[in-house]
Amino acid sequence: MNASNSLTRAALCIASGLALALAFPKIDLSLFAWVAFIPLFYAIDDAPLRRVLGWGWLQGFAFFVGSMYWIAIPLHDFADVRMSIAVLPMLLLAAVLACYSAVAIWAGEFSARRLKIPMIVTMPVAWAAVEWVRTYFPIGFPWNLLGYAAYTHLALIQFAEFTGVYGISALIVFFNAVAYTVLFRRGRPRMQAAGLVSLTVLMLAVIGFGSYRIQELKRQPPEGSIRVAMVQGDIPQSIKWDPNFLPQSFRIYEEESLHAARQGADLIVWPEAAAAFPFQADGKYPPSFADYESYYDALLKLATSAGEPILFGAPAIARHDGHYGSYNRADLVSAEGKLVAHYDKINLVPFGEYVPARKLLGYFVNRVVEGFGDLFPGSEQTLFPVKGARLGVLICYESVFPNLTRLEVKKGADVLVNITNDAWYGESSAPFQALAMAAMRSVETKTPMIRTANTGISAIIKPSGEITARTPLFQRETEIEDVTWHPVRTVYTMVGDLFSEICFALTALAVLAAWFRPRKPNQLEAVVQQILTTNGAGRRREAS
Repeated sequence: MNASNSLTRAALCIASGLALALAFPKIDLSLFAWVAFIPLFYAIDDAPLRRVLGWGWLQGFAFFVGSMYWIAIPLHDFADVRMSIAVLPMLLLAAVLACYSAVAIWAGEFSARRLKIPMIVTMPVAWAAVEWVRTYFPIGFPWNLLGYAAYTHLALIQFAEFTGVYGISALIVFFNAVAYTVLFRRGRPRMQAAGLVSLTVLMLAVIGFGSYRIQELKRQPPEGSIRVAMVQGDIPQSIKWDPNFLPQSFRIYEEESLHAARQGADLIVWPEAAAAFPFQADGKYPPSFADYESYYDALLKLATSAGEPILFGAPAIARHDGHYGSYNRADLVSAEGKLVAHYDKINLVPFGEYVPARKLLGYFVNRVVEGFGDLFPGSEQTLFPVKGARLGVLICYESVFPNLTRLEVKKGADVLVNITNDAWYGESSAPFQALAMAAMRSVETKTPMIRTANTGISAIIKPSGEITARTPLFQRETEIEDVTWHPVRTVYTMVGDLFSEICFALTALAVLAAWFRPRKPNQLEAVVQQILTTNGAGRRREAS
């Protein structure tokens, strides 16, 4: 392969990745996702298999840099790291995540070539399989899975209640593969026609079902309703944990909560760690934290004064293995000023709330999130009873894990509550991407979600994924809305990631079969190879 050819392929891969990044929030050019893979497919079409992996990686690297650039922001703004240095962890993460893209593209192309299966079949299956792996292995970081690019197309994404977001990802890759095959006339005409017909039928079926499902949800009488106040305190991250600012911070939430109660709210929801002090379940504090006990009492009295329950985020001091740390916790206090229940965050943010492989990496990095010592993960999901509803809480980026959410709904949650603090990321794409991913959890489970964020974006998400009551970023306000729920349990809620697990099994079997398949060139390939060899030998004799 000559240098100009390599540069052309590299440019196509980078263009593919950047186009895909533009499909995600906050740019939201979602239609780009449906054609973004075409330049990549063109680049790898006749490339040696050993190079396909590299081209797939380059496309993924461009995508993750373009869509997750914001990772450098909290490192620079809150960890006092120079921006020139802060971008390095972002580039490293993008490089690691790009490996998943590389494996998916390589597996799809490898299986297609060796087993003579059309790429319109192998690519969507391989992509969904690898996205499922990225959700869990090695530390689990399923940010910006491909299917999220379609979050605004409500009729199109309703079938996620069967497949999860992974099915939408597979559909987008299938669309790209068929479009490439037809536009560039790859494969036999019969195969091109079959792909186009299959895509047309599938898109019509998906959109038809989605439109019907949305109308059905609107017609179905709700099982219950609750009036919720989302208190967006807009507390700057730079002073959030300053003890001198705590009285003012608490006063902000106190005033907003009392106002919400007067407006008829049945439930008052504060964001993640809105109570910037440890809230101990038993009300007992170690001597070094005794100053916070007065705030514990004040919060209980606030719920009594409001006459309505308050669901809020706060750290909780704990001790494990001889050293102090804390939980990232959600607590529910009743209108009588009693602690009803609490939930400890299970999926902590790697390098944000804990350091993976601390014995090795702890010498080089530390977590970014401030708080009270190391954060410990929770172990059990909790349902909070409020006015006839059972609330399932997701703290911060737990909303990007499909299976964690669906287990909460399967356990009996009528309404999901996502409390978060996105103040770390300024006005970058991160808060918008987090909202899009949270919306998909409602589509998969057909369960409404209350999303309350410190600096925004707070919103109510309907079971169809429609985002309503959306608040602006960095503005203090309290939004009061009615939330209804329906007695619906989806296929995805019951069977989980079965679709993506099947995709993984099929991809693994295809790769193994292709790996061990004898490489026998067909007769035409043998003739072409003989001609090339003969011509080469003739030129060498003439030269001599």
